[in-house]
Amino acid sequence: MTRLFLFAALSLSLVLPAYAGSAASIGYVDMQKVLEDSELGQRLQEQLRKEFESQAKELAIEEREINQLQQELARDKPLMSNDQVKKKEKEIETRITTYQKKAAPVQQELMKAQQKKGREIVAPARKAVNEVAKKKKLGMVVERGMSGLMYVDEGFDITADVIKQLDASTK
Repeated sequence: MTRLFLFAALSLSLVLPAYAGSAASIGYVDMQKVLEDSELGQRLQEQLRKEFESQAKELAIEEREINQLQQELARDKPLMSNDQVKKKEKEIETRITTYQKKAAPVQQELMKAQQKKGREIVAPARKAVNEVAKKKKLGMVVERGMSGLMYVDEGFDITADVIKQLDASTK
């Protein structure tokens, strides 16, 4: 058992310094920024916006009307009878329920569309990350928002280069 431990320690002592001396470095990329700032990402976001714009406008109008009813009730409540208050509250509850029934399927459809569009950009973005990493001779690239990553020096940021590479490869 001791021989196995010594062999492992000796092997690591030979391999790690060689790897550390090979100038392998690390970079990171903010994929959210790549998705938002790249031409492909902006094009996909615009497609989503156009696709769901009319539904979003309808829901926004309904939401404003419900808020207006709630404000009117709050303002006029002291002047209203209990029956009038209950009637108005019931009307508002009905409108909210109807709104929620309309909004839920739209939100689900939007989420599915976002996931689909997200998949359209992931492969080209990964390819751009790989190309930038190879050009910069990086040994590893991590995602900025990666769980557990507390601090990374800004000098390791390759996000702008990835966006530039992605834009160049998706024109």
